[in-house]
Amino acid sequence: MKKNTTILVWFSAIPLWLIIYFARDNPEKIEKYYSQIFYPLVLDLHQMYFDLIPFSLGDILYLLLLLFIAKTIYKKIFNWRVKPLAMFLDFGTFVIILVWIFHLSWGFNYHRLPLNKKLQIPYKYSEEDLIHRLDIIIDESNKSHIGIVSSDTLAVKFPYSMEQIFEKINLYNPIYQETHLRSSKVKKSLISLTLSYMGYSGYLNPFTLESQVNTKIPIQSLITTSLHESAHQLGYATEKEANFIAYLSAIKSDDQYIRYAGKTFAFRYLYNELYKLDSKIAKNKLKRLNPGIIKNFKEVNDFWRKYENPIKIIFDKTYDNYLKVNGQKNGINSYNEMVGLVINYHKNEKRF
Repeated sequence: MKKNTTILVWFSAIPLWLIIYFARDNPEKIEKYYSQIFYPLVLDLHQMYFDLIPFSLGDILYLLLLLFIAKTIYKKIFNWRVKPLAMFLDFGTFVIILVWIFHLSWGFNYHRLPLNKKLQIPYKYSEEDLIHRLDIIIDESNKSHIGIVSSDTLAVKFPYSMEQIFEKINLYNPIYQETHLRSSKVKKSLISLTLSYMGYSGYLNPFTLESQVNTKIPIQSLITTSLHESAHQLGYATEKEANFIAYLSAIKSDDQYIRYAGKTFAFRYLYNELYKLDSKIAKNKLKRLNPGIIKNFKEVNDFWRKYENPIKIIFDKTYDNYLKVNGQKNGINSYNEMVGLVINYHKNEKRF
Protein backbone atom coordinates (compact mmCIF):
# COMPACT_ATOMS: atom_id res chain seq x y z
CA MET A 1 0.00 0.00 0.00
CA LYS A 2 1.31 3.46 -0.90
CA LYS A 3 2.89 5.39 1.94
CA ASN A 4 0.68 8.49 1.51
CA THR A 5 -2.48 6.39 1.51
CA THR A 6 -1.39 4.56 4.65
CA ILE A 7 -0.68 7.83 6.47
CA LEU A 8 -4.02 9.32 5.39
CA VAL A 9 -5.99 6.27 6.53
CA TRP A 10 -4.20 6.12 9.88
CA PHE A 11 -4.91 9.81 10.51
CA SER A 12 -8.58 9.19 9.62
CA ALA A 13 -8.76 6.97 12.71
CA ILE A 14 -8.75 10.12 14.84
CA PRO A 15 -12.01 11.63 13.50
CA LEU A 16 -13.50 8.12 13.41
CA TRP A 17 -12.79 7.65 17.11
CA LEU A 18 -14.17 11.12 17.88
CA ILE A 19 -17.37 10.45 15.92
CA ILE A 20 -17.90 7.12 17.69
CA TYR A 21 -17.27 8.78 21.05
CA PHE A 22 -19.76 11.53 20.13
CA ALA A 23 -22.32 8.92 19.01
CA ARG A 24 -22.17 7.08 22.33
CA ASP A 25 -22.99 10.27 24.24
CA ASN A 26 -25.62 11.64 21.83
CA PRO A 27 -28.16 8.92 20.98
CA GLU A 28 -30.88 11.49 20.18
CA LYS A 29 -28.76 13.02 17.42
CA ILE A 30 -27.77 9.62 16.05
CA GLU A 31 -31.44 8.63 16.00
CA LYS A 32 -32.48 11.82 14.21
CA TYR A 33 -29.71 12.22 11.66
CA TYR A 34 -28.19 8.78 11.14
CA SER A 35 -30.90 6.19 11.91
CA GLN A 36 -33.82 8.17 10.47
CA ILE A 37 -32.17 10.05 7.58
CA PHE A 38 -28.81 8.63 6.51
CA TYR A 39 -29.31 4.91 7.20
CA PRO A 40 -32.60 4.60 5.24
CA LEU A 41 -30.78 5.99 2.19
CA VAL A 42 -27.98 3.45 2.65
CA LEU A 43 -30.49 0.61 3.06
CA ASP A 44 -32.40 1.70 -0.06
CA LEU A 45 -29.17 1.77 -2.05
CA HIS A 46 -28.14 -1.69 -0.85
CA GLN A 47 -31.59 -3.16 -1.52
CA MET A 48 -31.58 -1.72 -5.04
CA TYR A 49 -28.63 -3.92 -5.93
CA PHE A 50 -28.36 -6.80 -3.48
CA ASP A 51 -32.05 -7.74 -3.60
CA LEU A 52 -31.51 -8.64 -7.25
CA ILE A 53 -29.04 -11.35 -6.20
CA PRO A 54 -30.90 -14.52 -5.09
CA PHE A 55 -28.00 -15.87 -3.04
CA SER A 56 -26.01 -14.43 -0.15
CA LEU A 57 -23.35 -12.14 -1.60
CA GLY A 58 -22.30 -11.29 1.96
CA ASP A 59 -21.25 -14.90 2.61
CA ILE A 60 -19.15 -14.89 -0.53
CA LEU A 61 -17.54 -11.57 0.37
CA TYR A 62 -16.62 -12.91 3.82
CA LEU A 63 -15.05 -15.99 2.28
CA LEU A 64 -13.09 -13.87 -0.20
CA LEU A 65 -12.03 -11.58 2.63
CA LEU A 66 -10.69 -14.53 4.66
CA LEU A 67 -8.82 -15.85 1.63
CA PHE A 68 -7.36 -12.40 0.96
CA ILE A 69 -6.19 -12.03 4.57
CA ALA A 70 -4.71 -15.55 4.61
CA LYS A 71 -2.94 -14.97 1.30
CA THR A 72 -1.58 -11.60 2.42
CA ILE A 73 -0.28 -12.96 5.73
CA TYR A 74 1.30 -15.91 3.96
CA LYS A 75 3.11 -13.64 1.51
CA LYS A 76 4.25 -11.30 4.26
CA ILE A 77 5.57 -14.09 6.46
CA PHE A 78 7.56 -15.76 3.70
CA ASN A 79 8.85 -12.52 2.26
CA TRP A 80 11.84 -11.87 4.52
CA ARG A 81 12.29 -8.41 3.04
CA VAL A 82 9.03 -7.24 4.58
CA LYS A 83 9.58 -5.33 7.79
CA PRO A 84 7.31 -6.08 10.79
CA LEU A 85 6.43 -2.37 11.11
CA ALA A 86 5.33 -2.17 7.47
CA MET A 87 3.20 -5.29 7.93
CA PHE A 88 1.61 -3.82 11.04
CA LEU A 89 0.84 -0.53 9.28
CA ASP A 90 -0.74 -2.28 6.29
CA PHE A 91 -2.89 -4.48 8.52
CA GLY A 92 -3.95 -1.46 10.60
CA THR A 93 -4.87 0.45 7.43
CA PHE A 94 -7.06 -2.43 6.31
CA VAL A 95 -8.82 -2.62 9.71
CA ILE A 96 -9.43 1.15 9.87
CA ILE A 97 -11.05 1.12 6.41
CA LEU A 98 -13.32 -1.78 7.44
CA VAL A 99 -14.33 0.02 10.65
CA TRP A 100 -15.23 3.15 8.66
CA ILE A 101 -17.39 1.14 6.24
CA PHE A 102 -18.98 -0.83 9.09
CA HIS A 103 -20.07 2.26 11.01
CA LEU A 104 -21.26 4.24 8.01
CA SER A 105 -23.26 1.38 6.49
CA TRP A 106 -24.91 0.11 9.69
CA GLY A 107 -22.81 0.25 12.88
CA PHE A 108 -23.89 3.65 14.19
CA ASN A 109 -27.32 2.11 14.82
CA TYR A 110 -25.75 0.61 17.96
CA HIS A 111 -25.75 4.13 19.40
CA ARG A 112 -29.26 5.25 18.44
CA LEU A 113 -31.92 6.13 21.00
CA PRO A 114 -32.83 2.94 22.90
CA LEU A 115 -36.18 1.39 22.03
CA ASN A 116 -37.37 1.41 25.64
CA LYS A 117 -36.96 5.21 25.75
CA LYS A 118 -38.95 5.62 22.55
CA LEU A 119 -41.66 3.37 23.99
CA GLN A 120 -41.31 5.13 27.36
CA ILE A 121 -41.08 1.89 29.29
CA PRO A 122 -38.35 0.72 31.71
CA TYR A 123 -36.14 -2.35 31.44
CA LYS A 124 -36.41 -3.09 35.15
CA TYR A 125 -39.03 -5.47 36.52
CA SER A 126 -39.75 -7.30 39.76
CA GLU A 127 -39.79 -11.04 40.31
CA GLU A 128 -43.55 -10.73 40.72
CA ASP A 129 -43.78 -9.06 37.28
CA LEU A 130 -41.68 -11.85 35.77
CA ILE A 131 -43.81 -14.62 37.28
CA HIS A 132 -47.03 -12.89 36.21
CA ARG A 133 -45.91 -12.51 32.60
CA LEU A 134 -44.52 -16.07 32.52
CA ASP A 135 -47.89 -17.41 33.71
CA ILE A 136 -49.60 -15.54 30.88
CA ILE A 137 -47.07 -16.75 28.32
CA ILE A 138 -47.58 -20.35 29.51
CA ASP A 139 -51.35 -20.04 29.13
CA GLU A 140 -51.00 -18.42 25.70
CA SER A 141 -48.43 -21.00 24.55
CA ASN A 142 -50.63 -23.89 25.70
CA LYS A 143 -53.68 -22.40 23.99
CA SER A 144 -51.74 -21.76 20.80
CA HIS A 145 -50.32 -25.28 20.89
CA ILE A 146 -53.62 -27.08 21.42
CA GLY A 147 -55.15 -24.98 18.63
CA ILE A 148 -52.74 -26.64 16.20
CA VAL A 149 -52.45 -30.25 17.42
CA SER A 150 -55.09 -32.77 18.49
CA SER A 151 -53.40 -33.65 21.79
CA ASP A 152 -51.30 -31.66 24.27
CA THR A 153 -48.69 -34.43 24.16
CA LEU A 154 -47.95 -33.96 20.46
CA ALA A 155 -45.19 -31.74 19.16
CA VAL A 156 -46.12 -29.19 16.53
CA LYS A 157 -45.07 -30.18 13.03
CA PHE A 158 -44.60 -27.05 10.95
CA PRO A 159 -46.14 -27.57 7.48
CA TYR A 160 -44.03 -24.92 5.75
CA SER A 161 -40.88 -25.02 3.72
CA MET A 162 -38.11 -22.53 4.39
CA GLU A 163 -39.16 -20.51 1.34
CA GLN A 164 -42.76 -20.36 2.57
CA ILE A 165 -41.59 -19.07 5.95
CA PHE A 166 -39.65 -16.29 4.23
CA GLU A 167 -42.82 -15.32 2.36
CA LYS A 168 -45.01 -15.39 5.46
CA ILE A 169 -42.95 -13.41 7.95
CA ASN A 170 -43.91 -9.77 8.33
CA LEU A 171 -41.94 -7.44 10.57
CA TYR A 172 -43.87 -5.36 13.08
CA ASN A 173 -42.25 -2.06 14.00
CA PRO A 174 -43.59 -0.85 17.37
CA ILE A 175 -42.44 2.73 16.78
CA TYR A 176 -42.36 3.69 13.12
CA GLN A 177 -45.36 1.78 11.82
CA GLU A 178 -45.76 4.22 8.94
CA THR A 179 -42.35 4.20 7.28
CA HIS A 180 -40.96 3.48 3.85
CA LEU A 181 -38.31 1.24 5.41
CA ARG A 182 -38.96 -2.37 4.48
CA SER A 183 -36.81 -5.37 5.24
CA SER A 184 -35.66 -7.49 2.31
CA LYS A 185 -36.47 -11.15 1.95
CA VAL A 186 -34.25 -13.23 4.22
CA LYS A 187 -31.58 -15.23 2.40
CA LYS A 188 -30.23 -18.71 3.01
CA SER A 189 -26.68 -18.63 4.28
CA LEU A 190 -24.18 -20.47 2.09
CA ILE A 191 -22.12 -21.29 5.18
CA SER A 192 -24.90 -22.83 7.29
CA LEU A 193 -22.81 -25.81 8.38
CA THR A 194 -20.08 -23.46 9.61
CA LEU A 195 -22.67 -21.31 11.39
CA SER A 196 -24.01 -24.44 13.12
CA TYR A 197 -20.59 -25.27 14.55
CA MET A 198 -20.15 -21.63 15.55
CA GLY A 199 -23.52 -21.73 17.35
CA TYR A 200 -25.20 -19.09 15.18
CA SER A 201 -28.78 -19.24 13.91
CA GLY A 202 -28.25 -16.40 11.47
CA TYR A 203 -26.66 -13.00 11.04
CA LEU A 204 -26.96 -9.65 9.34
CA ASN A 205 -24.05 -8.76 7.11
CA PRO A 206 -23.31 -5.11 8.05
CA PHE A 207 -21.57 -4.46 4.73
CA THR A 208 -24.20 -5.78 2.30
CA LEU A 209 -27.13 -5.42 4.76
CA GLU A 210 -28.37 -8.91 3.86
CA SER A 211 -30.30 -10.85 6.49
CA GLN A 212 -29.42 -14.51 6.32
CA VAL A 213 -30.30 -17.59 8.32
CA ASN A 214 -28.72 -20.93 9.03
CA THR A 215 -30.67 -23.33 6.81
CA LYS A 216 -30.05 -26.28 9.12
CA ILE A 217 -31.92 -25.00 12.19
CA PRO A 218 -35.44 -26.31 12.99
CA ILE A 219 -38.33 -24.38 11.45
CA GLN A 220 -39.50 -23.18 14.86
CA SER A 221 -36.18 -21.40 15.34
CA LEU A 222 -36.06 -20.33 11.69
CA ILE A 223 -39.21 -18.22 12.15
CA THR A 224 -37.94 -16.10 15.04
CA THR A 225 -34.40 -15.98 13.67
CA SER A 226 -35.69 -14.60 10.35
CA LEU A 227 -37.64 -11.92 12.19
CA HIS A 228 -34.67 -11.15 14.44
CA GLU A 229 -32.30 -10.63 11.51
CA SER A 230 -34.92 -8.58 9.66
CA ALA A 231 -35.15 -6.29 12.69
CA HIS A 232 -31.38 -5.83 12.52
CA GLN A 233 -31.72 -4.92 8.87
CA LEU A 234 -34.16 -2.14 9.72
CA GLY A 235 -31.54 -0.62 12.01
CA TYR A 236 -32.34 -2.17 15.40
CA ALA A 237 -28.77 -3.16 16.17
CA THR A 238 -28.95 -4.32 19.79
CA GLU A 239 -29.79 -7.97 20.37
CA LYS A 240 -32.45 -7.30 22.98
CA GLU A 241 -34.35 -4.98 20.63
CA ALA A 242 -34.08 -7.36 17.67
CA ASN A 243 -35.34 -10.18 19.91
CA PHE A 244 -38.22 -8.06 21.17
CA ILE A 245 -39.29 -7.01 17.67
CA ALA A 246 -39.06 -10.64 16.52
CA TYR A 247 -41.36 -11.64 19.40
CA LEU A 248 -43.88 -8.86 18.70
CA SER A 249 -43.88 -9.58 14.98
CA ALA A 250 -44.52 -13.28 15.57
CA ILE A 251 -47.39 -12.92 18.06
CA LYS A 252 -49.12 -10.34 15.85
CA SER A 253 -48.98 -12.62 12.81
CA ASP A 254 -52.14 -13.95 11.18
CA ASP A 255 -50.53 -17.37 10.99
CA GLN A 256 -51.09 -19.67 13.98
CA TYR A 257 -47.76 -21.45 13.53
CA ILE A 258 -45.80 -18.21 13.56
CA ARG A 259 -47.73 -17.03 16.65
CA TYR A 260 -46.88 -20.33 18.35
CA ALA A 261 -43.19 -19.88 17.54
CA GLY A 262 -43.27 -16.34 18.96
CA LYS A 263 -44.98 -17.24 22.23
CA THR A 264 -42.74 -20.22 22.94
CA PHE A 265 -39.73 -18.08 21.97
CA ALA A 266 -40.67 -15.63 24.74
CA PHE A 267 -41.32 -18.46 27.19
CA ARG A 268 -37.74 -19.69 26.94
CA TYR A 269 -36.30 -16.30 27.80
CA LEU A 270 -38.73 -15.60 30.65
CA TYR A 271 -38.26 -19.10 32.04
CA ASN A 272 -34.45 -18.80 31.96
CA GLU A 273 -34.56 -15.50 33.83
CA LEU A 274 -36.86 -16.93 36.51
CA TYR A 275 -34.64 -20.00 36.81
CA LYS A 276 -31.72 -17.73 37.67
CA LEU A 277 -33.77 -16.10 40.44
CA ASP A 278 -35.55 -19.17 41.82
CA SER A 279 -35.00 -22.52 40.14
CA LYS A 280 -37.65 -24.26 42.27
CA ILE A 281 -40.45 -21.90 41.19
CA ALA A 282 -39.23 -22.07 37.57
CA LYS A 283 -39.35 -25.88 37.53
CA ASN A 284 -42.89 -25.82 38.91
CA LYS A 285 -43.91 -23.41 36.13
CA LEU A 286 -42.37 -25.72 33.54
CA LYS A 287 -44.73 -28.50 34.68
CA ARG A 288 -47.67 -26.38 33.52
CA LEU A 289 -46.42 -26.33 29.93
CA ASN A 290 -47.99 -28.82 27.52
CA PRO A 291 -45.74 -31.88 27.01
CA GLY A 292 -45.91 -31.33 23.25
CA ILE A 293 -44.25 -27.93 23.62
CA ILE A 294 -41.44 -29.54 25.63
CA LYS A 295 -40.93 -31.93 22.71
CA ASN A 296 -40.54 -28.97 20.34
CA PHE A 297 -37.96 -27.47 22.70
CA LYS A 298 -36.15 -30.81 22.81
CA GLU A 299 -35.96 -30.85 19.01
CA VAL A 300 -34.18 -27.47 19.06
CA ASN A 301 -31.88 -28.50 21.93
CA ASP A 302 -31.00 -31.80 20.20
CA PHE A 303 -30.08 -29.89 17.04
CA TRP A 304 -27.56 -27.66 18.82
CA ARG A 305 -26.19 -30.57 20.83
CA LYS A 306 -25.13 -32.22 17.56
CA TYR A 307 -22.83 -29.31 16.81
CA GLU A 308 -21.26 -28.79 20.22
CA ASN A 309 -17.49 -28.42 19.98
CA PRO A 310 -14.62 -26.88 22.00
CA ILE A 311 -13.97 -24.13 19.43
CA LYS A 312 -17.48 -22.72 19.92
CA ILE A 313 -16.26 -21.15 23.18
CA ILE A 314 -13.84 -19.01 21.16
CA PHE A 315 -16.64 -17.79 18.87
CA ASP A 316 -18.85 -17.04 21.89
CA LYS A 317 -16.10 -15.03 23.55
CA THR A 318 -15.27 -13.18 20.33
CA TYR A 319 -18.89 -12.21 19.73
CA ASP A 320 -19.31 -11.30 23.39
CA ASN A 321 -16.39 -8.85 23.08
CA TYR A 322 -17.73 -7.52 19.78
CA LEU A 323 -21.07 -6.66 21.41
CA LYS A 324 -19.35 -5.02 24.38
CA VAL A 325 -17.15 -2.90 22.10
CA ASN A 326 -20.32 -1.72 20.36
CA GLY A 327 -22.03 -0.53 23.53
CA GLN A 328 -23.85 -3.69 24.69
CA LYS A 329 -22.19 -3.92 28.08
CA ASN A 330 -23.69 -7.32 28.90
CA GLY A 331 -22.39 -8.87 25.71
CA ILE A 332 -24.09 -12.13 24.73
CA ASN A 333 -26.32 -11.87 27.79
CA SER A 334 -27.95 -8.81 26.21
CA TYR A 335 -30.22 -11.20 24.25
CA ASN A 336 -31.93 -11.97 27.57
CA GLU A 337 -32.66 -8.29 28.21
CA MET A 338 -35.64 -8.58 25.87
CA VAL A 339 -37.48 -9.89 28.97
CA GLY A 340 -37.75 -6.39 30.45
CA LEU A 341 -39.13 -5.07 27.17
CA VAL A 342 -41.69 -7.90 26.93
CA ILE A 343 -42.90 -7.47 30.52
CA ASN A 344 -43.16 -3.69 30.49
CA TYR A 345 -44.57 -3.46 26.99
CA HIS A 346 -47.51 -5.63 28.01
CA LYS A 347 -47.92 -3.79 31.32
CA ASN A 348 -48.45 -0.62 29.27
CA GLU A 349 -50.18 -2.30 26.33
CA LYS A 350 -53.19 0.01 26.36
CA ARG A 351 -50.90 2.86 25.36
CA PHE A 352 -49.80 1.19 22.14
